[in-house]
Amino acid sequence: MKTTEKKKEKSEREVTVKQKKKQKLYVLDTNVLMADPECLDMFENNTIIIPDMVIEELDDHKKDMGDKGYNTRQALRKFDELRHRGNLVKGVKTENGGLIRVVSDGMDTVMPEGWKDDKPDNRILRIAKYYSENSDCPVVLVSKDTNVRIKSDIVGVRAEDYKHERIDEDHLLYNGRADIQLSGKEFDKFAAGEAVDCKKAKFDKSQKDTILQENEFVCITNQVTNGTMLGKVKNGKLVKLQYDYVHPFGVNPRNAGQRFAIEALLAPASELPLVILKGSAGTAKTFLTLACGLQQCAEENIYRKITISRANVEFDKDIGALPGDEESKVGPLLRGCMDNLEFLVDAKSVKNKGGKEDDIRSKVDFLFSHGYISAEALGFLRGRSLTRQILYVDEAQNTSPSQMKGILTRVGEGTKLVISGDLNQIDNTRLDKHNNGLAYALKLMAGDPLCSVVGFTDSETTRSPLAAKVAGLI
Repeated sequence: MKTTEKKKEKSEREVTVKQKKKQKLYVLDTNVLMADPECLDMFENNTIIIPDMVIEELDDHKKDMGDKGYNTRQALRKFDELRHRGNLVKGVKTENGGLIRVVSDGMDTVMPEGWKDDKPDNRILRIAKYYSENSDCPVVLVSKDTNVRIKSDIVGVRAEDYKHERIDEDHLLYNGRADIQLSGKEFDKFAAGEAVDCKKAKFDKSQKDTILQENEFVCITNQVTNGTMLGKVKNGKLVKLQYDYVHPFGVNPRNAGQRFAIEALLAPASELPLVILKGSAGTAKTFLTLACGLQQCAEENIYRKITISRANVEFDKDIGALPGDEESKVGPLLRGCMDNLEFLVDAKSVKNKGGKEDDIRSKVDFLFSHGYISAEALGFLRGRSLTRQILYVDEAQNTSPSQMKGILTRVGEGTKLVISGDLNQIDNTRLDKHNNGLAYALKLMAGDPLCSVVGFTDSETTRSPLAAKVAGLI
């Protein structure tokens, strides 16, 4: 018995040693906490080291406007909660078995000559180097700053970007549409208005493993006659488009992508509360959203209004000091939407034998003054619940994942959320193709019964010949 117990104790010790060897020590840069204040819960049962300089930098940014300031305050609240659970200097246990410490070690660690001692990045790197030289477990410095990661290589410390928010390429490739084939018999049934089981769909060899998702749009080809029709997936069946012959606010769709977008945009919020439009500039994402929105707000009274918000790095700056009301402050960032509105009311007035420039401007002003349309900064959406309206977020690729989480949770009863953007046109220097809000929404919601994705192809751009030519040459 004693021999058995000793073997058991030895085995348990070996397992413990192996577990400790597998554990890592992560040193976090300030920008990680400012990007995701919940990051402290994302490192499993490993040790998280917070350099004291990080707390200093967070304190410097706690009064910042926009998403940056909000995330900073959330991170500081998180540290305050940890303080009440234990001593942060000695280390506080996390719920997943890890440890969080705030440290000021390594001040005697030698750094390259010429590096400024009082620079925050260098102080964080010094602590990372200290633990890398004095820890038994692997040490990783986590930073969203490319320069910090480069300097980390110089001092011999392993460095990584914060990966929790990064979205795999597979999620970004989903366009919400597929090309399929049906036998002549099944095609005729579909053309007659009968739903066809998705299992009847046939794909090219290159797409043989494709599985059609709920709300996915399809271009259907008759295997016998090569005739084509458009449809969508509903409850595992291929069905015809419900709004294929509707011309919202007088707009005629020019291609399959636009017909798919109108179908998604006109679907009631009770059935389809989220629409994601992605594609390059000139594919009429904003134009179609506004046309469908005006049709449902100004003409059919389905929604109370359209609330427009455009993601932009300027929203992280203090707009409170600017003159005018909120609409005046946000207005310059929504110039693209205003151009589309002017075009819509111009086309409408021409149809009605009007159309002078002054009339166009007065009609756009009428839409705002009578509450059909409002413009708001993203920061002002936080903490609100929007009911019976269309919330349109333009340039969503410039939002952060945490901003997008806030947007998705603002949708109240009877509200339809439309998100549009181009993953290849990111202006926010803190984001890239794989860690932005549009990418996050695609990963989270693509294929969900409550969401429809419409990805426009490059051939579906409606740019002028000159703009299209230049875009192709760049």
